[in-house]
Amino acid sequence: MTARGPAGGEELPGYLARDTVALLTPIQNGKVLAAICALNGAKCDVIEVPQGTFAVLADDSEGAGDRAARAVTALHRDVVLLAMERRGGQVTVTRWAGGERGADVPPGLALDQAPGGVQRLMLGAATIEDLLAEDPSKVFSGRAPSRLLAAPPPRLPGEARAAHVGPAGGGAGLRAVGARR
Repeated sequence: MTARGPAGGEELPGYLARDTVALLTPIQNGKVLAAICALNGAKCDVIEVPQGTFAVLADDSEGAGDRAARAVTALHRDVVLLAMERRGGQVTVTRWAGGERGADVPPGLALDQAPGGVQRLMLGAATIEDLLAEDPSKVFSGRAPSRLLAAPPPRLPGEARAAHVGPAGGGAGLRAVGARR
């Protein structure tokens, strides 16, 4: 696959021609970010990095990064994240907080402070597949929210749960179910 560079001149090699849309967040748990993205319809691969998590979206269409950043920062109002895009070899970075788009950040400044894998991906020196293969234990997929939420957590042996057994409105209508006697 080839694409024209930013000036419309030379053709870009395949790995640079591929658009990339990603979020760099301070959220420390990759599973949490993957679940937030998946629940909001943003399919992604999440990699835990020293500063938090890095989510690379499967949807690289215009506006996909903004939609995902809005969803994450609207839910986690105290989170400030960077939405990053590489299109035609050009990188743009935007700050998001509280569900609102903030200022654009100079890409060089943002990437200078980013982990090496984030730098390599956003500059086109690596693909997401390269990063995913580096440390699979730090990779989470935000593609199937139903798996995360479909089943209730398992109960431990002897764990009690509340169940209503008396008349509606009765004061003694609750009792422990499943507890060892």
